[in-house]
Amino acid sequence: MLVDATVTPDLDSILRERFHFPAFRPGQREAIEALFGQGRLICIQPTGHGKSLLYQLPAVILGGMTLVISPLLALMRDQIGQLQERFRIAAATINSDQSDEENQQVRQRAQAGRLRILFVAPEQLDNLETYRFLAALPVDLLVVDEAHCISTWGHDFRPSYRQIMHAVHELEKARPALRVLGLTATANRRTEADIVEQFRGTDGRAAVIHREPMDRPNISLRVVPVKGLDDKLSMLTAILEEVEGCGILYCATREQTEIVAGYLSASGHDIVAYHAGLDPERKRELQTAFTSGSQQVITATNALGMGIDKPDIRFIVHVDVPGSITAYYQEVGRAGRDGRPATGILLFDQRDQEVQRYFIRSAQPDLEDFDKVLATVIEDDHGELPGRTGVAVRCGLHPTKVVVILAELVEQGFVEKRLVGRRQVYAGTSESGAPDLLRYERQLEVRTAELEAILRYGGGQVGCLMQALRVALGDEAASPCERCSACAPNHHPRAEITDDDHAAARRWVASRELPIPASRYPRMAPGVTLLDGETRGPLFVDFMRQRASSAHTQLDDALLAMLEKRLDPLRAAHKFAAVVALPSGTWAQRQGASEGVAQHLGVPALADLLVWSQTPRKRQGELLNNDQRRDNVKGRMTVSGPPPTGAILLLDDYYGSAATLREAGRALRKDGGFEHDIVPVTVARVRWRLGASGMI
Repeated sequence: MLVDATVTPDLDSILRERFHFPAFRPGQREAIEALFGQGRLICIQPTGHGKSLLYQLPAVILGGMTLVISPLLALMRDQIGQLQERFRIAAATINSDQSDEENQQVRQRAQAGRLRILFVAPEQLDNLETYRFLAALPVDLLVVDEAHCISTWGHDFRPSYRQIMHAVHELEKARPALRVLGLTATANRRTEADIVEQFRGTDGRAAVIHREPMDRPNISLRVVPVKGLDDKLSMLTAILEEVEGCGILYCATREQTEIVAGYLSASGHDIVAYHAGLDPERKRELQTAFTSGSQQVITATNALGMGIDKPDIRFIVHVDVPGSITAYYQEVGRAGRDGRPATGILLFDQRDQEVQRYFIRSAQPDLEDFDKVLATVIEDDHGELPGRTGVAVRCGLHPTKVVVILAELVEQGFVEKRLVGRRQVYAGTSESGAPDLLRYERQLEVRTAELEAILRYGGGQVGCLMQALRVALGDEAASPCERCSACAPNHHPRAEITDDDHAAARRWVASRELPIPASRYPRMAPGVTLLDGETRGPLFVDFMRQRASSAHTQLDDALLAMLEKRLDPLRAAHKFAAVVALPSGTWAQRQGASEGVAQHLGVPALADLLVWSQTPRKRQGELLNNDQRRDNVKGRMTVSGPPPTGAILLLDDYYGSAATLREAGRALRKDGGFEHDIVPVTVARVRWRLGASGMI
C-alpha cells in the first residue's frame, strides 16, 4: 500500500496491519509526523526505544527507496531478517562482510526496483563506484543511523561519515523532496547542535530535533572494583551464578573475548566469543544463535552488541572499561529492551585505561602522519597509483590512521579518488598548504574527556550511576535512580572471591588452548598455538630467548610435552601425511621440533618442501603494519617438490599477522596443487605493533 506522502497517512492503521503493534511507543508518532511534515528530523532517543520504526514505517508509505547508512553490521543482519520475515518488506545490505558477488546481486535488485530498504555501511561511501551507484537510486528517505558519528564533537566521529552529507546533497539535486532522518542515542547538546548544522538542507531548511529522556528505569547499574585478569575471571564466574537469561560480556579487545569465553567454558558455562576478526559466515552463525536464544551468553567486542536487535537481553557485563561514558550508555542500553528488569555491571580496573589510551593514540593523526600519506599518493616505477592497501604499505602507519587520513585529505582537497577499471586509487592534487587538523585536535579533547568521565563513573566519583549517564547524554534534568549500586549499595553485595579462585584462573590462563582461526583464502583448517605473547608466561619468555640460539637446538622438554598433548586432538581429526616446517633462517630448533612432532605423529618431516623463491625484504617484526607484512611475503614462497598425499601439519615458531602462514598455504595450494587439509601449528603467538616495528 503506497500513500500520498504529501499528507500524513493513517499511521495507526499501518502500524497495526503491517507491523502488528497495537500502539506507538511514546514519541514515535510525533517523530514520524515531523519527518513527513518537515522533511528533516534528528531523533535522539535512548537505546531500545524503537528508533528503527521511524524509518521502517515511512518506507512502507513512500514510493521510492529508503537508504539506511549504518555502521552496525550486526543490526543490518538482524533487521533484514525481521523486515522480510515479519513485515514482508524487501530489504538487503551492501557491506564488506559479503562477497563481491553477493553485493552485486543486491545492486541488481536495487536497480530493478525490487528493494524497499537498502542498508549500507558508511565506509562504502568512500568507494567511488558504490557512491555513484547509490547516488543514482530513486531514494525518497535517507537515514543516518548513529548520526553522532558525523560530528567531531561526538564520541565516535568517523571521517567516512562526512561523505554522507555529500551524498545527501547529491541526491537532493535529483529528488528535491528527499527526506533525511538522523538517529542516535548518544548526542549531548554540543553534538546535537553540530548535527543540526550539518543536516541543514541546500535550501536552508533546518532539521527538527526530537529528544526523549535518556532514563532506562528497568536497568539496574552496578560497579564492581577488580584488580587484574584473574580477579575479573573469578568475578565473572560468580556473576554468572547470580544472573539468569541472555547476556553479553563486553571486552575491549578480540583477544580478551577469547580468554573470557575460554575460561568460562572451562568452568562449565556455555559461552562463545564474537569479534570482527571472525570469518563472516561464523559471525552470522553466532549472531543467529544468540538472537534465537540457542546461545544464551556471548563474549563480544562492540562489533556485535551495538547493533544486536534482541529485546530480552537480561544482563550486560563490561569485563573491561570502555573508551567513553557515551559508548558505555549505548552498550549497556542493549539490555532490557522488552521493559523487564535487567542488569548492567562494570568490572572496574583502573589499569584498563592503558588499553583505551592506546586506542586513542592509534587513531590520532598528526601533521607528520599526513605528510607520510601525502608522500605515497604518487605513481610508482610502473606508473601505478596506490589503493588504500598500497598507501598503508608505502607509509607504514597504523591502518586506522591510514583510513582516517585518506578520508580527511580527500575531504580537504589534497587527494582525489580515481577509478582504474574497478580498482580505486588515490592521487595527490595541486592543493598547496598544510591540512587543517582542528577536527582531530577537537577529537582528542573529546575522547580524552569521555575516557576521564567513565573513569570517574567506575571510580565512584559521580554519585548515582544512571543519573551520571543521563547527564553525560544531555539529560540535565536527570534525578537519582535509587536502584544502582551507588544509590542502594545493600542491594548489590559483592561476591566473595578466594585466593584459590585467583590461583585457578592464573593456572588456566598460563596453560590455555590458543586456536589459530581457519582461513578461507587460502583454505586452511583451524590450528593451534601453545604460548601467548599477551600474557608472557615463563615458558614464552624462555622460548623467545632461546629460539635463535645455536646452544638450544631442541625444544624444552616441558614445551615438547605440551606440544605433543595439543597435537593429539588434531591427529584424531586429520589423517596427517607429513610435518612441513616453514623456511626460517633464525629458528634454531626448527629441525629438532619438526622431527619431534613427526615422530609423535608417526609421519615424515619434510623440512625443505617449502622454500623462498625470493627472500623477503625484511623480517616481519621489523615492519610497521600488517599490510607491509603481507606485502613482504606475498608470492615469495614456493614448493621444492610434490606435496604428500594426506593432511599436512604446517609448523612454525611463532605467528603474529599470520601473513607467512597464509603465504605457505598459498604456495601449497597454488604451486603444489595440494588438495588435502593444511593444519597450522606454532609454538607461540605474538602481537605486532601497528605503526611501529616490534611486538607489543
